[in-house]
Formats: sequence, structure tokens, C-alpha cells
Amino acid sequence: MTPREFFLLYEKLISGTITADEKQRLLEYTDQIEAEEHPWQAEMGDKTEIENEIHALLEKEIRPKKRTKIRILTTILTAAAAVTGLVILFSSIYKNNSKLQPAAPKTLASNNKVTPGSNKAILTLADGSTITLDSASAGSLTTRNGVTIKQVQNGLIEYNDRTGTNATSWSTISTPTGGQYQIVLEDGTKAWLNATSSLKFPTTFRNNERLVEISGEVYFEIAKDDSKPFKVNFNGNTITVLGTHFNVMAYKDEAKSKVTLIQGAVKVNNRSGEQLLKPGMQAQITDSISQITTCKANLEEAIAWKNGYFTFDHENIQSIMRKLARWYDVRVNYQGDMNGKIFSGTISRFDNISEVLSMIELTGTIHFKIQGRELTVLP
Repeated sequence: MTPREFFLLYEKLISGTITADEKQRLLEYTDQIEAEEHPWQAEMGDKTEIENEIHALLEKEIRPKKRTKIRILTTILTAAAAVTGLVILFSSIYKNNSKLQPAAPKTLASNNKVTPGSNKAILTLADGSTITLDSASAGSLTTRNGVTIKQVQNGLIEYNDRTGTNATSWSTISTPTGGQYQIVLEDGTKAWLNATSSLKFPTTFRNNERLVEISGEVYFEIAKDDSKPFKVNFNGNTITVLGTHFNVMAYKDEAKSKVTLIQGAVKVNNRSGEQLLKPGMQAQITDSISQITTCKANLEEAIAWKNGYFTFDHENIQSIMRKLARWYDVRVNYQGDMNGKIFSGTISRFDNISEVLSMIELTGTIHFKIQGRELTVLP
């Protein structure tokens, strides 16, 4: 594990989204952090104290109090910056590249309680009936015509079809604004849905291909099956794969759809042509004209949402606000000139929105006002 991965897992521990395997990896790395390639540094604080606190959190599997979180993270993030170059506070990029001193941020509404999104979705079955997944308990949710739908844990369901029939029925899982969810399909393929997204899929893959349809943003880990290519349809485009990991961002309110390949190989095609992607590449589709172009991908930025982060790479404020609006379920308004408001940085998706906005305000170039779920952006 790299130090960067360690700090990401630690934040997942804090947010309560860490898995059992990830907890074990974090515990092992904490024990090995004095390895020669990653020595403990003075900026990281008292090694014994921090190790003991991380061990206690892992063993008790509890969320620490806010005060503890801030104290530990202040030290951890300082160390992260020293060891890995991890960017936590936002940096502002100006047209003239001048370095300005950040002004004191304006105070956000102190009574603001806009909390981050969570695991919630609606599952619509072939017969039109629906299951609300955010309130469903672990275990079998339903069995219909031999197909069992099981919630393995909060935020994750899996399908199991043992009917052996040739009939194909379709279901759809949809996340609302402020929701996310994970599903394991009948063939073992895993899919993570970001906020305001949907995945339409057959309860079992009967034919010589595995076909699904998506909207919004979905990350896939495709189960390999050479005899049945996996196909993803979105906005008039098709991705064809055999076994691989990739992310698809296809929101209707974005000018471009993006397919980012993590490992394996995929082919992206539409009426204008096709492109073959290799790991580390991204296909960008201008939806209005269906044009496909390729470029080197920023993998960290592309899948940050799946790992519990917002990562912005020279991104304008309007694009950033669209991401925040989907996750925090807020409406965004603008006052004044937003040209040249470009930001880069990384921050947790599990903080209240006031904390996220305060981080951006530290650049001194932009400010926010919140009233209920109305968010106003001001220069």
C-alpha cells in the first residue's frame, strides 16, 4: 500500500464507509509504516499516539467524535502533504498566474445543516413494483420467479438467478440526488452508482452478450466471460468489453460524456466511429455531435467519487457546483462574474456542505451564501 492509499483508507474509516478487508489493510500498514521507503516524519506528530488511536478505531469500529476527528486528521493530512503531495486545501488558478494572498472567508450560515449524501436508491422490478433500498435491512429483500434479490450490507445488493429459463426480465436501480449505491449483477459484475444515476439490467444474461443501459455516472468492474462480451449503452454510445474496470460519466447536464479506463481494454463506438482505449486513457464524447476524442486520463479525479472524495483538476466553479448539487441535493445560483474561477484540490464527500464550501472560500476568490437548500455563489 502506498501512503496515498493509506490516507484515503483512513478517511473512509472516519466516514464509516470502510470495508472489513480495507480495515485489515489499514491495520497492517499502520504496523509497517516505519518501513524504509515510508519512514515516520516529524510532521506526522507522535507516532505511538496516532498508531494507538487508529488501532482503537479499527478494533472498536466506531465513528470518533468530531473533536477527535479534527485533531487526528490535522496531523494525518499534514503528514500526507509531506509524504505524498496530497492536496487537501483548494488552490485557485488565475488567468494571469499571479499568486494572491487568500482573504478571510465570509462566514457561512451557522445554522446550515446540509449533510452529505448516503446509500439510498430505488429498485424497480420487471413487474413495475419498487423497493426502497435505503430503509431495507440486510438479508433477502424478495424472491420473484426464482430470482433472489439480497441486500448483503448497507449500500450493496446482489442478484441470484437459478431459474434456468430462457426468459429475460429487466430491472432498474436508480439513485436520487444525494444518493449512491452498489450492485452485484447475476454474472458477478460489480457496479457503483453515483448520485442521480440509473442502471437498467436483465436479471440474468441469457443471450450471447451482456447488455445494460446507464444514465448519470457508474463505475464498473466487469466479470470476465470471453463468450459473452459486456456492453454498456448510454446517450447513443456503446462500450464493449470482456473483463475490465472503467468509469462512465454521462450526466445530461454535462457537455461531454467521459469513459475512463482503469485496467483491461474497452471499445467505445457511436454513429461517428469508434475508439479503442488502453489503461490510463479517457474517451470524451461531445454529446451534441457524437464526436469521440481520446486523451490521457486523470485516474484519481475520475474515480474519486467512488472512493469518497471530490477531486478537482483545474475545474471551473460551475462544474464543481454541479457535482456538489448532485451529492448534497442543493440548488445553485450565481451572482457576478464567474470567469476564471478555476480550482484544483481534494476533499472528503462526507463532510457537511459548509465545511466543503469553507475550504473553497479560503482561496479568497469566491464566497457562498446558504439559505435552506439554496446555495448562492458570489465573487
